Amino acid sequence: MTALDDVSFDIRAGEIHAVVEENGAGKSTLMKLLAGVHEADGGEIRIETITVRLKNPGEARRHGVSIVFQELSLFPHRTVAANVQVRSTTDQYIRQLGLVSDHHDQKVTLLSGGNQQ
Repeated sequence: MTALDDVSFDIRAGEIHAVVEENGAGKSTLMKLLAGVHEADGGEIRIETITVRLKNPGEARRHGVSIVFQELSLFPHRTVAANVQVRSTTDQYIRQLGLVSDHHDQKVTLLSGGNQQ
């Protein structure tokens, strides 16, 4: 089964895009390829004029590719700090992402969807 076939689009630096299509159309597969979560088994990804192979998310980030996935993997009854601490310290991520830090001690269930993401 082919997840993606003959996909082509251009994105310019600083643009924000939403990918909208029916369930099973390959949206998640495409985003995971662009984010380096999955490695493509065909076709090409070009950044500027260079063809790249994004073998992992770190490599995608080094090429300036960043994606906010729809799925949330949170512990909703724990604090934001406790959720972020699973991967690293809260303050480190807050500074790296330039986020407002007044949500550290709030329960995730009390935050809007945007703040949860």
